[in-house]
Amino acid sequence: MNAPGTQELYRPPPNRLVWKGGLLQRLKTAARIYADVQVFTVRRDVAPWLRGRRGSLLEVGCGDQPYREFVPANCRYVGLDIDAAFDGGAHDVVRFDGGNFPFTDASFESVFHTEVLEHVYDTRAFLAECRRVLALGGEMVFSVPFQARYHYIPNDFYRFTPAALELLMAEAGFRDIRVQPRGSDITVASYKCISVFYRWALSSILGKALFPLTLPLVLLLLAIAYLSLWFSLGSSNDCLGYTVAATRCEREGLSG
Repeated sequence: MNAPGTQELYRPPPNRLVWKGGLLQRLKTAARIYADVQVFTVRRDVAPWLRGRRGSLLEVGCGDQPYREFVPANCRYVGLDIDAAFDGGAHDVVRFDGGNFPFTDASFESVFHTEVLEHVYDTRAFLAECRRVLALGGEMVFSVPFQARYHYIPNDFYRFTPAALELLMAEAGFRDIRVQPRGSDITVASYKCISVFYRWALSSILGKALFPLTLPLVLLLLAIAYLSLWFSLGSSNDCLGYTVAATRCEREGLSG
């Protein structure tokens, strides 16, 4: 999934947003989820879909599997990721080189990936592989950021519009393509301001010392962000990102 010859110079801490441990740990996890509006909207969108999965499910770019908790026990889950993204914390992970998926055709009833496609240089080949391993009529759901910082340097390649997502998915052999925006310009404005304060808190000792003084403003901005989500305030043309759902067509390149 990485361009040849590139090397990842920066990667955020592993995603540990998994419900585990005692009450204190669960409260800390919940606080972290709600403090990151991007993460919250992805979880909000994929959780109901995951809870309804049956048969077999492939998560591509699974990382530490933060969404596996939503997968029913009677659904066979398989995680797939590149060696560079595997830190040993997750289990049931199949490693690969970022090219062809190491599975036979039509191996899974469902496929999903979250915030992965922007890191894939050859998006067409990647989506073709997603389609290939899906059973006929199988469904894929994934999320991509739109208003997000440059991350996983230097392997953050793209930001996708709804028009691009619909065309790429149709070309790859999917139908019933649904592109849902996550948030609005109001959500984005609040999120960007909050991110500045978070960056200060992580940047230096002085930033950490001053961050508690900004908490009232941070909480106000979070409240505005969530109000914009709950009441659909603002323009969705300038959103945090998109969640896409589609079904595999009988023949590749058939959109109807």
